[in-house]
Formats: sequence, structure tokens, C-alpha cells
Amino acid sequence: MKEEQFEGLIKRLGGEIINVGKSVKTVEQAVNATGSNPKQIIKSLLFISEDKEPVLVIVDGKSKVDFKKVAEIVGKVRFATPSEVKQITGFEIGAVPPVGVEVKTVIDKDVLENEFVVGGGGKIDKLSKLSPQKIVEHQNAIIANVKVEEKQ
Repeated sequence: MKEEQFEGLIKRLGGEIINVGKSVKTVEQAVNATGSNPKQIIKSLLFISEDKEPVLVIVDGKSKVDFKKVAEIVGKVRFATPSEVKQITGFEIGAVPPVGVEVKTVIDKDVLENEFVVGGGGKIDKLSKLSPQKIVEHQNAIIANVKVEEKQ
């Protein structure tokens, strides 16, 4: 997907592109750039299943993906390599957006607690801001608990 197409998609979904003007690769950098809460920042992570199928998994910025929980949905997975991420999504690691990537998508249920979320914006110096419900609708995403539970 070309940059213009992606930005048009975000606008059609009622979201916006935030041009940060500098590299944003971490949750902390995204929080600082937008003033958002880490729970509002999302990570769009590409995995490859044992069937060689790509799977986009979306969790909030405070969470880690629980591989066992993802495996219950799509089978055993591994992280995609940087070259696989670029080849499959068309985006670099750190810039992968939560929409516009035409692969099976799983979104952690807690992401839906936010009115809006901030995620990859297609380029390393841009972020996207949109409703998590729009992500679910556009990606036809599976909603599940896929994050590592915090120890009490």
C-alpha cells in the first residue's frame, strides 16, 4: 500500500495521521510525541504461523504478546523477520499500521477499552490515531485475550 493510499484509508476511517517529524520507534517515544497514555499506544506486530501464514497481532503499549494464547487461535507462531515484515506488509518494523495490512488480524480485547489508539503511521516518523473499533471492522479482526497477564 502506497503512503497516499494508507493516509486516505486512515482519514476514511475517521482517524488522523500525526506527523511527528522525527523517528518514533518505541512506545515511550510515541507517548512523548503525542501525550498519550501507554495503554493508548498500540503495537502492530507481525507473526508467522507454522502454516507459513502471516498474522498481525495488536496489543497495547504496556503489554507483551502471549505466544501460547495466539497459538490457541492460529497455531504456533514466531515473530516475522524484518525482511518478512517489509515484504508482507510493505512497511518497516516500527511503522506497521494497525489497518491496511491484508492479513489475519488478532487484537487484544483490552485495546477496545480506549476511545482512540495511536499506532504505526506507515513511516517511522508518523503515527496513526483512530478508533480501535474501526480497526476491528476494517481488518475483520479477531478479538481475544492475547497478552501476557501481569503478575499481581
